Amino acid sequence: DEIQNETSFRNGGQADFLMVLVIDDEAQTITAIPIDRDTISDITILGVLGNETGTRETQICLAHGFGDGAEQSCELQRKAISGFLLGVDIPYYVAMSMDGISELNDAIGGVTVTLKDDFSALDPEMTPGKTITLKGAQAEYFVRNRKDIDIGTNESRMVRQKEYWCSLRNCFLSGNGSERSKGDIESVLDQISPYLITNMKRGKMINEIWKDKEYQQIENIQIAGQYKIGNDGFTEFYADESALEKLVIETFFDKVLKL
Repeated sequence: DEIQNETSFRNGGQADFLMVLVIDDEAQTITAIPIDRDTISDITILGVLGNETGTRETQICLAHGFGDGAEQSCELQRKAISGFLLGVDIPYYVAMSMDGISELNDAIGGVTVTLKDDFSALDPEMTPGKTITLKGAQAEYFVRNRKDIDIGTNESRMVRQKEYWCSLRNCFLSGNGSERSKGDIESVLDQISPYLITNMKRGKMINEIWKDKEYQQIENIQIAGQYKIGNDGFTEFYADESALEKLVIETFFDKVLKL
């Protein structure tokens, strides 16, 4: 029974891709902040009975590994990212399983990217320099694989993830050159819903996506810092504390004029 409990509270799996979207309704902007999965930060540790036993400074992606692999794991991941961003409240989360990458990609008709790296070992069509509309498993290869791809680091993979995200957003809001209707967006969400875990109501999600059509997409913010190899041989990313504080203040807070 103890082994079962330990498994049930520690089988969430690592988070592969993390991004915070800041939606400013007043300025009508959306700012994307990618969080490197190797970022060193405090995460909450659960005991074998599911109780919180403290925190540990380690890669932030491991926060999702505790919990049930569903809502509980998402809450722990949200808590870790909020703490990393100096306590900024993050009211909603949307998590998608790896199986959902190809489903989302195909549901919107494929995402077009230009390949800078060589994926031909995975798919002979995916050669460097080629502009391709990703279909099926190709989408997962592009955003997920890093071993034997370029230099193999998560930092280089995040460049691809950024490109895919920007192209995905454009494709999601327009289909085959014509603007999508609200019903089209609902249909796409229905197709990928089996792969989603979120605390956001379906109607609110649709409305947030719908108004995104009119909002300006701010260039993805790069968190400054440096990479190191830890004692265990794994990569660790350490954010520059002063740069992170400046980013949080400028992104999440309004300037107040003192008289």
